[in-house]
Amino acid sequence: MNKLLPLYRGGVEAWECDQMRHMNVQFYMSKGSDAFAHLQNALGLSPSTIRATRKGLRFKTIRTQYKSEVHAGTALYGMGGIREVSGDILTGFIHIFDAIHGRLSAVYEFTADYADYDTDASLPLPGDIRAAAEELTDPHPDVFHPEPFAGTLMPNRPLDHMFESTRGSVDVWECDQFDHIEMRHVVGYFSDAATHIINAVGLTREIIRSRNLGSAALDYYSEFHAPIRKSTAILLKSGLIGAEKKIFRFGHNLINMDTGELAVTTTVIGVYFDMTTRKSVPLPKEFTDYPAEKLLKAQM
Repeated sequence: MNKLLPLYRGGVEAWECDQMRHMNVQFYMSKGSDAFAHLQNALGLSPSTIRATRKGLRFKTIRTQYKSEVHAGTALYGMGGIREVSGDILTGFIHIFDAIHGRLSAVYEFTADYADYDTDASLPLPGDIRAAAEELTDPHPDVFHPEPFAGTLMPNRPLDHMFESTRGSVDVWECDQFDHIEMRHVVGYFSDAATHIINAVGLTREIIRSRNLGSAALDYYSEFHAPIRKSTAILLKSGLIGAEKKIFRFGHNLINMDTGELAVTTTVIGVYFDMTTRKSVPLPKEFTDYPAEKLLKAQM
């Protein structure tokens, strides 16, 4: 039995690309979410089953690596599988490939549990779902597996020197059938924050354009702590963790303003690159000159 599952096939639309001329992170996430639905189906959690029981899998953590950029018109496909079943937690992966060049473009390594979509309570993994997952379990030693995330992760608490980077409310079209915000839109808030982050370190879009610079995320690690539902007021607070040579690190706290709960914490590693050569360059001096006392790493 082949335990590596085909989970996605599609392409990159022009409107999914941003000012860096590559597919934006939120649309990478939309492909990953589509693939996750196929993975659930392979485990016996078909759409009709999920609708009838109002229960299914949900992400607990997601590690995302962006391995190569893709552009408008690129054909994509996705593969994935289950690496481990431990207690009631599944560990799995989804890989998105550039079908034109046959290269890995994005990696999702995740943990997930089984939950009641109405109450958001974690539940024991049903026997049939567990059996299906165990049948598919394989460490997949020949499939890319990223090294552990480098550096300290954002803690599940507020930190000094974080600033407001996005504020909004969750609209109906941002939600799934159970009124939870879709992962694409969570990542979309992180993407929207990028402009505010560069402003916070003293850069403007005009300066960035004059230097022919673009920016790209390399690595994300997200942890999910509380639900976010339709019509929720949300606030994203961000801060620079550190910046050295070619690498910057920043952190996000996505806050449910209705309850005050910290819903998502995310740690991001990224680079700047030359828009013509598409090669990474040393960080702008505004990042490396940022006051050390304002860096979040001092509190982590």
